[in-house]
Amino acid sequence: MKKTFAGFMVAGLFLSCIAPVVAVAEDFDTQIQEKDQKISDIQNQRSEIETQIANLEAEITGINQQAEELLGQQQQLGEASQQLIGEITALAERITKREATIQEQAREMQVSEQSANLVDAVLAADSLSDMISRVYAMNRILTANNELIVQQKVDKETVEVKKAENEVQQQQLAENQAVLETQKSEMLGKQADLDVLTATLAVEQATAEGEKAGLEQQKAEAERAAAALEAERAAAALAQANAAVAANNGVTANYGSPTGTAPVAPPAPNASGNDIINYAMQFIGVPYVWGGRTPSGFDCSGFCYYVYLNATGKNIGSWTVPQESCGTIISVSQAEAGDLLFWGSRGSTYHVALAMGGGQFIEAPTFGQTVSISNISFNPPSFAVRVS
Repeated sequence: MKKTFAGFMVAGLFLSCIAPVVAVAEDFDTQIQEKDQKISDIQNQRSEIETQIANLEAEITGINQQAEELLGQQQQLGEASQQLIGEITALAERITKREATIQEQAREMQVSEQSANLVDAVLAADSLSDMISRVYAMNRILTANNELIVQQKVDKETVEVKKAENEVQQQQLAENQAVLETQKSEMLGKQADLDVLTATLAVEQATAEGEKAGLEQQKAEAERAAAALEAERAAAALAQANAAVAANNGVTANYGSPTGTAPVAPPAPNASGNDIINYAMQFIGVPYVWGGRTPSGFDCSGFCYYVYLNATGKNIGSWTVPQESCGTIISVSQAEAGDLLFWGSRGSTYHVALAMGGGQFIEAPTFGQTVSISNISFNPPSFAVRVS
């Protein structure tokens, strides 16, 4: 009878030890499930953001294609302009030769005593055949002279028309490039917003996963601690029962703790004007890519943005308009090495380059070309900015 009572006593003590451990586990399981749900929600949001990023990249690709078409037109227009200049030069030479021919014909008529008056030519003829020859010769000369004069007039009018068309096209291309700069700023703004949101969600997910791991660790530790505590209690209770049933029992537990390190961001570099140019020179020959901001391809504003960010640690903006406001406006004649040169009116500039001093600058020129050095005298900028 005493042994049976002791057996019930041991069983009751065992069940009382299990109950707290189960309660602790259930409490942590609930919290872990909440973290799992939070992580799942964040992953769904990230999936939506990735879809938006893909759509934005498609928009940027479309804008880039438009830019390439316009820049291709600009290249064709430049070639057409050069051809037009050659045609104008050749035309001027022909006009000069025509005038000389007309004057020479007039002198020949005077030397041969041929009158410009048709009646005089007829009366001075020795015979009918002589008269016909004189009239034919005079008509031929007069007709040739008239044709030369008419051709000269047509050529001059054609040149003026071509010049006017060329000016209109050049103006339109400058306006189109300004519009594309604005479109690029909108795309970059959207991209930046999405990047921030993506980074924020990534941090939230990492935090939630870290909290979940912590809860799981705490759950394991709490279960071990609860089991150890209840084991101690059971051991004490069993010690009393052991006097009756001569039994013994014991439990041990092990513990652990997490560790981790935090990343350290590298310091930002700094540089002088000459150092900026020396850094930029290494990209000579890099191809022009509209919207490009890496050494695999640059556009004008992307090139200046990349050089300043990596040579000085300064973010001057990645398109022309914000770059106008990153320092003090100065005249082009005051520009020194490292200053920014702009083309176009303030607020709607369409090109930017890095001044080198001595009337030179380094730029990512246009579609089909590469990063290169140019001279201010060939393509004068509108104003300059000294970055502060």
